[in-house]
Amino acid sequence: MKNKMIIFSTGLAMFSMFFGSGNLVFPLLVGQMSQGHYLVAGLGIVLTGVLVPFLGILAMLFFRGKTSELFSLIGKRAPFWLSLICLSIMGPFGVLARCITVAHGAFQLIVPDSSLWLFSLIGCGSIFILAIKKNKIVPMLGSFLTPFLLASLAAIMICGLYVTDLPPSTKTGSWASFKTGVFQGYQTMDLLAAFFFSTFIINHLQKRATPQTDPVQIISIFFRSSLVGAGLLSCIYGVLVALGAMYAPLLANVPPQEMLGFVAQQCLGSFAAPLVCISVVLACLTTAIVLASLFADFLRKEVTQEKLPHTAALAMTLAFAFGTSTLEFSGIARYIGPLLEIMYPALILLAVLGILHKLWGWRSVKMPFAAMLALKLISGL
Repeated sequence: MKNKMIIFSTGLAMFSMFFGSGNLVFPLLVGQMSQGHYLVAGLGIVLTGVLVPFLGILAMLFFRGKTSELFSLIGKRAPFWLSLICLSIMGPFGVLARCITVAHGAFQLIVPDSSLWLFSLIGCGSIFILAIKKNKIVPMLGSFLTPFLLASLAAIMICGLYVTDLPPSTKTGSWASFKTGVFQGYQTMDLLAAFFFSTFIINHLQKRATPQTDPVQIISIFFRSSLVGAGLLSCIYGVLVALGAMYAPLLANVPPQEMLGFVAQQCLGSFAAPLVCISVVLACLTTAIVLASLFADFLRKEVTQEKLPHTAALAMTLAFAFGTSTLEFSGIARYIGPLLEIMYPALILLAVLGILHKLWGWRSVKMPFAAMLALKLISGL
């Protein structure tokens, strides 16, 4: 019974770690772009948006949650530079700024003419204030928002599947739809989340394991927990992809960050949809607080060697995020997308080789990693 509780609680913790702002947008976008090949497109985003991040957690489990130890396999300075690049993408120049645009897209359903730059300015100010007390506020918001957001999504999904038919698939384009799903799975950046946030999952496992629990049993619990977390995430992705395909004609001119709110309005009506949108805004805010704090801590500790006060580092982080958010969701995706297409396969390879290194002493990591980067760079050009 105790093992079952550990498996279930760890699976939910994994799900919560990966369920962020991008997870509410990209599956709908994949469905909308799938040309009716929603099953193939859904398989693509599950592959890179679900299986790959859980592979990342497994790698970090072998490295006891120490990201620097994994990154050091590709060079002495790699922990600093690779962490800086990854945290910049997750932070003010990527996911953090994207959280603000997704929140604004949901907010526009309530206040249609709201300005992005004004919303972003107020949002960054709120994040700055709340990040000071993140240890108290984030758990409180998370414990309330996750069940409410899941209930809201369930209502959208049930109503959406009931009132709309799945579209017919075209004769061609299934491979293109699969590639779209794979690429949009990169955009969730959940593998990066696995590298930097898996410590919480590992600590959760170790605290609930008894002193007599051997490493093999912990690995077994991890895999069964992964089935819970990955199963939940895959189900939500699958239904959101289907909804995106169903409402594709209506979503043609809807910006990505507004798609969930639009579908909610179509499914639940003008009264219920704003409640969903408020939960999305608060969920994005919660994620943004964590990401802003993470980048600010790295900026203070690693970049400036403790010379920059915490408040100044946080202010700089949010100033960068404000500037990036004004590019809007599509603008951020336009420059982040090509970068992720080059980096992601190499990071997946690093996770795999890291596991092989721990299991069987695999030594060749730097050259395969560099070769994969070069190959993707050349193919991209």
